[in-house]
Amino acid sequence: MITAKTSKTLRGIAILIVIASHFAEWMFLEPAHPGLRHMIGTWGPPGVDIFLLLSGYGLYLSARKEAERTGAPGGITGHFVLRRLLNGILPYYLIIGIAYFFTGTWKQALQEGYLPDTLRAYLTATDHWYIQVLIVLYLAFILCFRFGGKFRLPLLSAAVILHMILLANADHADFWTLSNGAFLIGVYAAALEKRFPEQLQSLRTRLAVLLAGAAGMTVTYLQMARLGGSGAPEAYGWELAMNLCFTVIVLGAAWLLKDLPGLILPLLGEHSLFIYLTHTSVFWLLIFKLEALPYAAGAALTALASIILSIAAGTVYSLITKKLLSTSAR
Repeated sequence: MITAKTSKTLRGIAILIVIASHFAEWMFLEPAHPGLRHMIGTWGPPGVDIFLLLSGYGLYLSARKEAERTGAPGGITGHFVLRRLLNGILPYYLIIGIAYFFTGTWKQALQEGYLPDTLRAYLTATDHWYIQVLIVLYLAFILCFRFGGKFRLPLLSAAVILHMILLANADHADFWTLSNGAFLIGVYAAALEKRFPEQLQSLRTRLAVLLAGAAGMTVTYLQMARLGGSGAPEAYGWELAMNLCFTVIVLGAAWLLKDLPGLILPLLGEHSLFIYLTHTSVFWLLIFKLEALPYAAGAALTALASIILSIAAGTVYSLITKKLLSTSAR
C-alpha cells in the first residue's frame, strides 16, 4: 500500500532532513539563531528512521515477490542478494572509496602509518553508522528469511533486538540503537498488509495508525522531558518508545498518501543513498572555498553541488545495475 512514488517522496524528505541536520551540526561560525541551529541539528536520526522503515518494508515485499516467482525459501535467491548488494551496499564502497582518494584520506593514512585502521573503518563502515546498521539488518533479514522457516519474523526480531543490545553495550551514540526499531516496524507493516489486506485498506484503520503514533509520541515526549530529556540515562527507554511512535506516524502517513504530483522530492528520493554518501565529502571540499559567502549560502551551494553530482552518478549507476539485475533474474 506504500506506492513506489510515495516511498521515493518520503526518502526525498528524509535526505533533505539529514543534510540539514549535518550542515547545522558542522556550522563553524557563530550562528545568529543558536536555538534553531541546535533544533535542526537533531533532525538526523528521524530522517534515518524514515529510511529504515522503508527499507524493512521494501525488503519484505521484495522477498515475497521473489518467493512467488521462484519458490525459494523466504524468497532469498541469488538475484535477491545481488539486488541488495548493488542497490544498498556497493554504492557505499564505491563512493566513499573515491571520496577518500579525492580528499587525500588514503594518502594521509599511508604516510602517517594508520592505513590498516582506515581500511578497517572503511570496510566495516564505522564512520558511516547508517550504512553499518543497514549492512547488519540486511544480513539478519537474509539469514532469518532463508533459514528461519515459520519462525522468520520472530527470529528477525530477536536478531535486531540483540543488535540493539550489542550497540548499546559498545557505547555507541544512542541513535545507532534507536533507529533499528524502525526497520522492524517496516517489515511487520508489510507482513500485516499481506495477512489483513482488506482491513488495512480501510481509511479508518489508516487514520487510527497515524493518530495512535501521534498520541504515543506526545506521551513519550512529555515523559522523556520530565526525566531530563534526550541523553538522560533514565529517559532512554522513553526515547526509544518515542522513536518507535514517530515511525508509526510516518507509516500511517505513508499509508494515507497517494502518488502526489511532483518531481523534485521523488527524484531526490530515488538517489537519496548517493546524496547521503556524497554530501559529507562535498561539504568539506567546498565549504572553505566558499568562506567569503555567508554560511547559509555556502552550505546551500554545497548541498546543491552534492545533489547534482549524486543524481548524475546515480543515473549512470542505475543504468548499469538494471542491466546486471535483468540478466541475473533470467
